[in-house]
Amino acid sequence: MRIPAFAPRLLWSHLLCLALSGLGGALFFTLGTPLPWLLGGMLFVAIGQLAGLKLAAWRPARNLGMLVIGAALGLFFTPEAAGHLAQRAPLVVGAALATLALGVLLSPLLARLGRLDRPSALFGSIPGGVAEMSVLGESYGAKPIAVAIIQLLRVVGVVVLVPSAFAALGVAGHIPSAALARPLEPLGFLALIVASVLGTWLLIRLQVRNAWLLGGLFVSLGLTATGHAVTGIPGWVTAIAQVAMGAQLGAQFERAALLGSGRLLGAAVLHVLLLTGLCALLGALLAQFTSIDLATMVLATAPGGVAEMSLTAKILLLDVPVVVAFHLVRIAMTAMLMQPFSVLLRRWGYL
Repeated sequence: MRIPAFAPRLLWSHLLCLALSGLGGALFFTLGTPLPWLLGGMLFVAIGQLAGLKLAAWRPARNLGMLVIGAALGLFFTPEAAGHLAQRAPLVVGAALATLALGVLLSPLLARLGRLDRPSALFGSIPGGVAEMSVLGESYGAKPIAVAIIQLLRVVGVVVLVPSAFAALGVAGHIPSAALARPLEPLGFLALIVASVLGTWLLIRLQVRNAWLLGGLFVSLGLTATGHAVTGIPGWVTAIAQVAMGAQLGAQFERAALLGSGRLLGAAVLHVLLLTGLCALLGALLAQFTSIDLATMVLATAPGGVAEMSLTAKILLLDVPVVVAFHLVRIAMTAMLMQPFSVLLRRWGYL
């Protein structure tokens, strides 16, 4: 079988992308920045991509990284933590609905500032997945490239803004966790990964979005919550996973898609700042009426990705199960509500 001529170039693009991500992560780790392996990797790859290096993130590495991150986060769900979350179910659902409502309310401003049509502004403003919102929005007349740019900048912006703000303010928690002290058990780790892959395969068959993260998370969560944690996952393992995730985020900054989008980029940046600020205020308000600390609630209501916000909580010794639960519910509710909500908006003449 002949090897396609482009195969060596593609392999080189993958290797260079991972190498740049690892280099950026190592530099940020040396400088002591928040989320160093993720942010450093993302920044270096984005710079290389915008400089014309034609980098390509290796999706299997990113998928495996997401699976490992999910498994690591699941280790925080002790039986006690799971019980506390069950008691807070109304709060979690209410916060998810409020976050989605903020995205809807900001969409007219995004449309005006970015000179966007209503569908593009709405699906760009909702804090959902980049691919999911682009595909769903296109079916309602939205411009998929515009939606993807806004969603990507939201994810990246929140990943940079929230951890950096916490670091500047000296925010740190003091929640002890057995997950941080549990040693790596090679056989247990192998069993956890194999079980997570099987769980991920099942979720993919069920067409569940974000299956690689959720497969590892659900398997690890189920074992830990029932008192059967089989291994710990050390920091160097999650660091490698973050390098793969950072490479994937950075590689999405394609120069061709961003050229000529100056007004849209400016509107998207302002939108990220407003949405993040309003969600932080929501978190601060909810913290006043619960026993959850302020920093944890701000992370829990931040319009970022579940992996990035949960990693931030893990590093800062905040309440990881709370942050994970809030973001998972928001993701689920976005997936369930956006399509019927879009039908209603079309009937009302908004789309």
